[in-house]
Amino acid sequence: MATSANRHIQIHRRQESTISVKTFLISIAVSIVVILSLWAWKSIERKSIIQKSQRQSQFYKNKIAAKLDASLKNQLLVFSKPLVWAIRTELLKGDRKAVSTYLNQLMTMENLQEASVIDNYGIIIASSKKSEIGHLYSTFYNINFLSTDSARLNTQSGNSIIITSPIFERDRKVATLSIHYQLANIDQYFK
Repeated sequence: MATSANRHIQIHRRQESTISVKTFLISIAVSIVVILSLWAWKSIERKSIIQKSQRQSQFYKNKIAAKLDASLKNQLLVFSKPLVWAIRTELLKGDRKAVSTYLNQLMTMENLQEASVIDNYGIIIASSKKSEIGHLYSTFYNINFLSTDSARLNTQSGNSIIITSPIFERDRKVATLSIHYQLANIDQYFK
C-alpha cells in the first residue's frame, strides 16, 4: 500500500508541476504581449509627439520669417530714400563717377546683388556691374518696375526683391534707382 500511495503522490506532484509550468508559460506569454503592446503604444505616441513638435517648429519658423520679411522690406524702402537723394545730387552735378562709387559701396552690404541707375529711356547709365552700363534695363529686369512715382518693392523670382525708386529734379523724373536684393533663407538662422 505504501508503494501505491507513493505512486499516487508522485503522479499528483507531476500533475501539479505540469500545471504550474503551464501557468508559468502562460504568464510569460501574457507578459511578453503586454510589454510589446506597451512598446508599440509608446512608439506611436513618440512619433505623434515628434510630428507635432515639427509642425509647431515649422509654424513658428514661418511666422518669424513673415515678420522678418515685412520688417526688412520696410527697412529697404526707408534705406533707398537717402540713397536716392545722394545719387540725385551727384547726377545733377553730372558726376557719374561719384554715382558709380555709391553703387559700388552698396555692394559691400550682405545680400545686395546689384544696383543701377536707369535714365527715362530705360537705359542703364550707372551700375555696380560695369557690363550692364549702356544696356536696356529690360534685358535684366521687368521694365514695368521703372514706372513708379515713389519707392516700391518688386518681386523678381524666388527670394529676389527689386527696389525701385525714382530720382526727381524738382518736378520731373530724371532717372530711377534699382537695387537687387536677395532675401536670406530663414532656415539658415535655425541650424
